[in-house]
Amino acid sequence: MKRNIIINKGRASSLRSTLCRSANALLLTLPAFIVFTGCSYIQEKDTGRTSGKVYLTTLHIKAGEEDGTGESGLSGGVADVFIFNDDDLRRIDSYQRLEIGAGNTVDAASRKGDKIVVLIYNPQQESYDWSSISSYESISAMYSDLRLENAAAPLMSGTVRINAADDCSFDIPVQPLLSEIFLRSIRCDFAGRPYAGAKLENVFVYLSNVNSLAKVISTDRFIPNAPLNSDGLPYDAWNSMKNPEMVYADLNRDIGKETVYPEIRLYCYPNSSEEDTAGTPFTRLVIAGDIEGKRYYYPININKGEFGEIGGCSGIGRNCRYVLDVTIRQTGVTDPDTAVSGERVQIALSTEPWDSLPETEIEF
Repeated sequence: MKRNIIINKGRASSLRSTLCRSANALLLTLPAFIVFTGCSYIQEKDTGRTSGKVYLTTLHIKAGEEDGTGESGLSGGVADVFIFNDDDLRRIDSYQRLEIGAGNTVDAASRKGDKIVVLIYNPQQESYDWSSISSYESISAMYSDLRLENAAAPLMSGTVRINAADDCSFDIPVQPLLSEIFLRSIRCDFAGRPYAGAKLENVFVYLSNVNSLAKVISTDRFIPNAPLNSDGLPYDAWNSMKNPEMVYADLNRDIGKETVYPEIRLYCYPNSSEEDTAGTPFTRLVIAGDIEGKRYYYPININKGEFGEIGGCSGIGRNCRYVLDVTIRQTGVTDPDTAVSGERVQIALSTEPWDSLPETEIEF
């Protein structure tokens, strides 16, 4: 699900009305000092350096693939916009929280020059104390919280280097931090077992070892941080999350030899762990159910070892969908924190963009 933001340099003459519409706009410089005078232009006090005159930048936000109609898929909301000086210190030039207006645009203010722009769409809190964000390094250390996420409106972020000047436009690719674990189909194949005619009953699925924190502007490696459900059971995340359906679902039916298409979508932050240890556990999809009255678990390492590494990539990447078609062949394990082997369950794994419609028919 590729998302783009286009930044178009607006006219400085429209800054007056912008500041009236956005009373929360704030400009910061260190060590220089910025003052507001009603709805007048914002000027930097004379420090003997370059002019502190502020120019308006119009950001046109596009989320998802364009369909030729100019629609972006956004539904309003707000964006936090940070602009940093692109020099050795990379100190903050400006920060504003701005409402997304008609045409999915926001108007941000900054000075001319080489800049690093960071945009956060769908921030997780109504207000933040950004006083500690004094530089690009500061925001690089900021975390988002899975427990506050909403899969229907996920936090998205993007970063780009620009040279801010008159009549300029720039693209900023933005993505959610979330990835989707899509259980497309499931069936049992107990042929040749003493319980050949049995079904998996009282079935539910959930994620375990789910990173609860992820750096907002990370694009590369995601180290496990404060994982939820590290005991292999679902209750930690269920009790702490604003939207627990992101990590837990009931199938509400038994599973036999006929293929069932539950099309369950669960969500998590990325996980780049290379070793499954207590400190760096792999994120797992856990299928739980009863066979002949006994509870069994099928904890599946997502895109790891015998269950994946699709395209040469290991683990869970950012803004990816992992599609699983599952065949259960044996009774599972009794410890939900023990990864199941390929002898007990067969997985067909694929990846695709979030905005691709999944197929509803497959062949085993």
